[in-house]
Amino acid sequence: MFREVEKSFRKLSLLLLMVAVAFLLWGCGGGGGSSYDTPAETNNEAVGGSATNVVIEPETLKTWMDDGLVGNETGFGEKVVIVDFRSPAESDRIKGACRLEAADLTATRFEGVGDAAPLVATGAQMDAAIQRLGIDENTTIVFTTGGSAYLATRAYWTFRYWGFPKERLKFLNGGNAAFAAEYSTSMTAYDDAPTPTASTYSVRNLDSINDDLRASIGELIEIIKTDLTTSTADIVFDARGDSYYNGTKATSGLVGGDIVVVDGHPEGGQYLSQAELFTDGKFKTAAEIETLFTDKGWDAGKKVTVYCTSGYSATPLFFAIDAILDADVQLHDGSWSQTGKYSSNSAAGGELGATSPWAIDRYLDAATYTYNQGLYPGPLKIETLDAASAVAPQPAPFTADVPADDSDVVQSQVEAADGDYADGTGTVSFVAPSATTDTPTVLISQAELQAMIDAGLVNNDADPATESVVILDVTSSADYVAKRHIPGAQLWNYVGQAIVRTEGPAPAVNLVLDGASMDARIQAAGIDENTTIVITSSATATYFPSRAYFLFRYWGFPKERIKVLNGYNGAWPQAELTVEAPTITPSTLSVADLDTGAQLDTRVSLAELMDAVRDGRGIAVDMRGDKSATKSTAGVFSLPVDAPVTDDYVVFEGTPKGGTSFSWKNFNVDYDGGDFTFEDAATIEAGLNAAGVDGSEVAYSYCRTGYIASTGFFVLDAILDWPVMTYDGSWSQWGKMSTVTTDMGGELPDGSTWATDSATYMDVINYNEDHIKVVEPLNADADALLLAPADANQVEDADYEYQTTPPADSGSSSDDAPTAGSGDLGGNC
Repeated sequence: MFREVEKSFRKLSLLLLMVAVAFLLWGCGGGGGSSYDTPAETNNEAVGGSATNVVIEPETLKTWMDDGLVGNETGFGEKVVIVDFRSPAESDRIKGACRLEAADLTATRFEGVGDAAPLVATGAQMDAAIQRLGIDENTTIVFTTGGSAYLATRAYWTFRYWGFPKERLKFLNGGNAAFAAEYSTSMTAYDDAPTPTASTYSVRNLDSINDDLRASIGELIEIIKTDLTTSTADIVFDARGDSYYNGTKATSGLVGGDIVVVDGHPEGGQYLSQAELFTDGKFKTAAEIETLFTDKGWDAGKKVTVYCTSGYSATPLFFAIDAILDADVQLHDGSWSQTGKYSSNSAAGGELGATSPWAIDRYLDAATYTYNQGLYPGPLKIETLDAASAVAPQPAPFTADVPADDSDVVQSQVEAADGDYADGTGTVSFVAPSATTDTPTVLISQAELQAMIDAGLVNNDADPATESVVILDVTSSADYVAKRHIPGAQLWNYVGQAIVRTEGPAPAVNLVLDGASMDARIQAAGIDENTTIVITSSATATYFPSRAYFLFRYWGFPKERIKVLNGYNGAWPQAELTVEAPTITPSTLSVADLDTGAQLDTRVSLAELMDAVRDGRGIAVDMRGDKSATKSTAGVFSLPVDAPVTDDYVVFEGTPKGGTSFSWKNFNVDYDGGDFTFEDAATIEAGLNAAGVDGSEVAYSYCRTGYIASTGFFVLDAILDWPVMTYDGSWSQWGKMSTVTTDMGGELPDGSTWATDSATYMDVINYNEDHIKVVEPLNADADALLLAPADANQVEDADYEYQTTPPADSGSSSDDAPTAGSGDLGGNC
């Protein structure tokens, strides 16, 4: 009851607000004219006995295309925008169709007592999408997809929720496939995208959100705690699949875990597969669909609530009731991936209290509910070692076992090649810096970099013998422009800071650049022996610039010639950032010319780390934090080339002998909040000490691919001045060193001395073949737990507030919504 009263109150408040605003705008000569009118040119006949005309056949859309309505920007007549939602990559599109992806229309949002996904898009997301596609008050929107129909119906529901009226929304029956079958010449390549003129229309220009079309987790609980077996007001449909409905299969978690706590269905809940609504890819007739629902106990007096796993496959049920039968229905978009975690069974991974009003356990059908903890083995795909692609594989890591040092280690192919390339016999020395000696540490402040700019040192190539400063913005080519950069900074693309090289028995991804590759980069950057390098970044990760630091140190650049801006671009006055790229005069310096040679002691190879671990020299530190559990290290190869596997893992996870872990995020003031300022040395030292790292022995910094490991290297080398080496092969290499005899996915031959999955090298070993699906945590918010389910509807409250904030003018959005000219609108779609 509260749910309906609250939503009615919202609508009454909105009505009163609109009346007041209308009088105001009328008196000012503006506003009020942006709501949708009933269309004329797109007022088609109903299909299949539908109670509305939302469903259209390909013939209707083709007529609108021929009439010039699709993408019509003439200012005369109506406009049709075709929204193609989540079609397969590189699949053909209907001519003139604009594509949207999941990130455009869904979001991870807090609701109830924790985060859930994929929930309805925020108002800012909606404004960004509709403005980019040129949608305004005169637009009829046609939803289609090249994938499953539930993709297009999910998009339809999203627009309905945000207040778009049925009269302006259409659903292409059969989607792209049906249209292509009849009008193949009106299809075009995926990259032949239209370029609509951006609109300034906002969801704030619509009458109101249709929050009665959506059921929050709190509202669902209020419904299922009634007796659905006898209810004359509500009926609930599960569209996941009968195995989930009957509790014999586990629903996937979608925000950080494998599975939810409990499966089954609410007592009195019904099951209806979305597939039953279709024949040959098109919706059945209204009469046939009505029979499907009435056979389950529905009548027009009952409000329908539908859910599935993720709020997608339930949307055809929503669409059938809303657009075909024109009856009362709502979607629980959090669906069972959210609901299935609201359990008080602590033994099964539930996190709610025994008497919590949020717990659903007591409302489930006793004959079907099942707690999933420990029931579902989930062996993971194991990534190939790809030993067949190795170039001159190394037969063995050692010649003997000398515990005192690494004299028994066979030098790796990587370091042998790099040592030969830059052997230290060059005649070029780094000139001791003079103009930048007032910055004695590697970390520098914004003021110190500004002083270098003011002194004319940045990109100073007037006299090759004078000191120069180059600022390297370690980021992507897109972000270098989109996020802007410090004046004078040049792009050092983080793509290409690592390459595939053979080390030990097989290739490894993300290894240190070879000499020729490093030469190409430093020469393009205009770096020579008189250059001081300042590293910064507009990227949202500290490991990209740290990787650049490691590369320069490895290839012989001394610390006094490398500076890192503390806080990166975030430390710079944001108004002063620019999109202008400097003109750089290339240099001719080669690392082979340097008398320092390659600094091989900054890097630990696979064989060297194996030797150090077995002999107890130094300490291996996983800079990702504790990643010893299964499913911690995804694969890195894109193999096979013709159909790359993207969801595979290393053979085993664990902790090397005597090793520890520390999260790289703890080096910064507020990493997750975007403040990349490094903590002071004392704070960092205390944190590492607590993890068992104290600088008394060399630390071997590793992660998954060697990037996060570079952050550990930078901090220990540049801030603490402790002995440290980067293991760039990292766990994506180490975790695959297993033999075929383990029968866990390893590919090394029986008896291989490269195998690391033994007590010789490991304290903890967890094979990914033994993975058991783990329950996803709810991570319940303590304050939200104090609320009753009927009182907590954070998503709709936020959306109501957004939608009722008056637009800046009669046809534009305001505040955090994108606006024309913001750079987020228009362009290919």
